[in-house]
Amino acid sequence: MTDTSANDQYAGFLPPFFRDRPDAEDVMIRTWQVGDPLGNHDMPEIPASLALFFDLIVPAAERGGSNGFAHLWVDRHPHEQPGWRLSVAHVGSVDELDDAIAKPLARLAASMTMSLIETESLHMTRPLWRKRAEPVRLTFWGAFGRHARSLIGHRDASGFYQPVGAGLRSDHVLAALPLLEDMLGDPFLRGGMGFEDALRIGISLGRAHLLESWIEAGGSEKEPYFRPMQIWHQAWLANALIDPAVATLAMPGLPPMPALDFDRKATPDTRRAALDDLSVWLTAVFFNDANPALRNAFIAGVQNAVWLDPDLQQYVQPQQRDEILQGLMPYCRWFLAMALYNHLDNLAAGTAREDQIAFYATLVEALPELSPLGDLATQRDIEQHIIRIDAARAASALDTLVLPFCDLLMPQLKLDAVRS
Repeated sequence: MTDTSANDQYAGFLPPFFRDRPDAEDVMIRTWQVGDPLGNHDMPEIPASLALFFDLIVPAAERGGSNGFAHLWVDRHPHEQPGWRLSVAHVGSVDELDDAIAKPLARLAASMTMSLIETESLHMTRPLWRKRAEPVRLTFWGAFGRHARSLIGHRDASGFYQPVGAGLRSDHVLAALPLLEDMLGDPFLRGGMGFEDALRIGISLGRAHLLESWIEAGGSEKEPYFRPMQIWHQAWLANALIDPAVATLAMPGLPPMPALDFDRKATPDTRRAALDDLSVWLTAVFFNDANPALRNAFIAGVQNAVWLDPDLQQYVQPQQRDEILQGLMPYCRWFLAMALYNHLDNLAAGTAREDQIAFYATLVEALPELSPLGDLATQRDIEQHIIRIDAARAASALDTLVLPFCDLLMPQLKLDAVRS
């Protein structure tokens, strides 16, 4: 962590970024089906052999020089019998993973039936977890473990880390899940909150509200199938909120960020009440005249969480998907128009940076309707060319091209405290 104590009173106790974040393709994961299928969707006790495996795996993996984690979960696929699954991950090759966990794995295999069902990178495995995995236990070792211990064990962890602030034990799976997303996902708020950050916070909040509605509407019969998604999406939301929660430490005009309801006995009502409190707080952050662009990005994320999450599209009808797409279009066009006004003005004034010019060329390749626009284009020219873009293509380009382009051009919201 860089020493910024001279101008930042919070330097020295903000939670650090995980500096050695590996690429998803470099994290190899083996997943086994462990034991017999479960008779129903009730959550059973962890078998003694699996509990022993988790006691042995960390020292064994550390002796092998591994950086990784072990994830025990119950498969909640709606069309298959529920059952125990064990995923073990390592930054490096599969052979290195096998060597690091050979002894504890052999001991587990001697006491329980095991069958290998998948060996993939994190990029391929994580979507599977988000749709059907109810996490039961998650433990880290190596660099992951050191980072997790330094963050959760920090004296101010309850102030900046949502799950700990909600009263969870540091070894609880719902405290560890956001850490996993933080160490393996994309970092938020590098140099201030931009379009993508605002959109992603909005998406996470929208997903969480949506899943609570589905759980409530489906009743006890459907709850086991939506519960895994609810847990993973709550983890995404908690990860997205780590940085704004940190910033509240240095935002005297705002009350502290409300904590989510992580209690295992939580009901849809109590979780929704916590989400509503959080929504009110985020509204205070985003709904101001100083950052109208970020406000619209946040709103777009909340309103279009399903469209921007392919895993959730399977739960809506084609007509609903069409309505979501049409709802997203005004935001696509608004963002693109604002970015183009700025960029073409910069071109005319000769102040456009090389990275902005290069990114605009990439944008035009994906959306060729914009190619006739030049530095002499008027506001009406810009709007007319944007309207000609096909809705589906504009929506698909939103998060991969349009929002990054906006981030290159628009001023970002500078919070008083950000992680270093």
